[in-house]
Amino acid sequence: MTKHIAVLALSLMLMGIVSAQNPGKTFTKPFSTDGAERIKFDLPGPIDLKIWHQATIRVEISVDLPSGSTSMLDQLAKVGRYDLSAENVNGELVVTSPNMHRVVRVKGEKLRENLSYVIYVPKDMDVVLLNSAAALADIQNK
Repeated sequence: MTKHIAVLALSLMLMGIVSAQNPGKTFTKPFSTDGAERIKFDLPGPIDLKIWHQATIRVEISVDLPSGSTSMLDQLAKVGRYDLSAENVNGELVVTSPNMHRVVRVKGEKLRENLSYVIYVPKDMDVVLLNSAAALADIQNK
């Protein structure tokens, strides 16, 4: 009998740990290079830059809401909170997240969001990372 109670208590504890995890999702957005030789990324959050042998750019955005719910994250995504924009300016492709500059408040408190990016770029592209510790990543020889 005590063995069953111990197993039940352990199961309840594990369920509590699993349900206490923060809601998170990963979104993917592909871009054409549009003939640009340089790409600028002006994105909030850490960026993991990867090289691939494709002619397109792929951005994976991981979002975590420490104080939110899965339905809140779904709603924010639905209204375009995590949309990305790309514009070719003088031969440079500039990728931004225009809706991240807006402050979102929930019950009077500023929403806490953890964002990170994994970006796949073509092999022979110059890449500039704004808002990042690395100002310029020249990946032509890799």
